[in-house]
Amino acid sequence: MFSLTRQEKSVLLFIASVTLAGITINYLQKIPRFKNSLEFITTQTNTFPKINLNKATVSELVDLPGIGQGLARRIIDYRTSAGGFKTLDEFKKVKGIGHNKFQALKDRISVDENHL
Repeated sequence: MFSLTRQEKSVLLFIASVTLAGITINYLQKIPRFKNSLEFITTQTNTFPKINLNKATVSELVDLPGIGQGLARRIIDYRTSAGGFKTLDEFKKVKGIGHNKFQALKDRISVDENHL
């Protein structure tokens, strides 16, 4: 019927495996018992230590996703001029921190007022 090379068969098998895995995960997400398990696994694997904006160094800030050297420097400059961050929402006042970036980082940053 079809004369496929060994490499073509391997590629088709890989594509079929990935497709089957995706369908299985999609199906399992609809079952409450498995949905809770998947959420627990996701929560456990996405836990990062929070970075305190009031005492973070440039290198600690650069480790955050979407924060480069320039933005890290602006965060520290803002912190110095404003006397520290009093709330997380104040972080949005730093040039370069928009709504989307704040939403992506809000679970990875903190403001500890004891360290002002």
